[in-house]
Amino acid sequence: MDPPPNNLKMVDKLLLPFPLLSDPRGELIKLLGLWNEEESVAVPSIVVVDKSGIIRYMYAGEDFADRPGDEELLDGLDGLEDGRPTPEEPEVRVVGLDTESVGPDKPAQTLEKLVPYYRGVNFTTIALKKRFDARRNKDAFRETDEYQKMIRHYQRSLDETAKLHEEA
Repeated sequence: MDPPPNNLKMVDKLLLPFPLLSDPRGELIKLLGLWNEEESVAVPSIVVVDKSGIIRYMYAGEDFADRPGDEELLDGLDGLEDGRPTPEEPEVRVVGLDTESVGPDKPAQTLEKLVPYYRGVNFTTIALKKRFDARRNKDAFRETDEYQKMIRHYQRSLDETAKLHEEA
């Protein structure tokens, strides 16, 4: 769901030899069943689509850090034609998006967007805590608890602000 500028940075940073698909409105993600309705976030996933638009590999993770191993991912790529973009092809393809709505001059997040954003941040801390062994990683566990308290405080403040806006 990352917007094209974020994906281009990833292509540049990782020197990816294939184009990335950008779905900032989540239309394809929802169509593929990779949307977590409860948390209003995309399920961490990797989808390989061939040049004809056929899905050749799909991995849906449990949390943001759940990714397939290199061997599994490379097996999913086996048999595909060379995915290197030609000079005419963009390195990031955008689907279902009014491209004027993304970019560095994009306005700040609205109150309506901050609410699901903080739900996603909270979901991330929950996923992190599941990965910690509370006995071995006491400091990290405690620090994550503190972040969760702060996030819940922000969420309550956002809810109160949203309620005041509705009443006004």
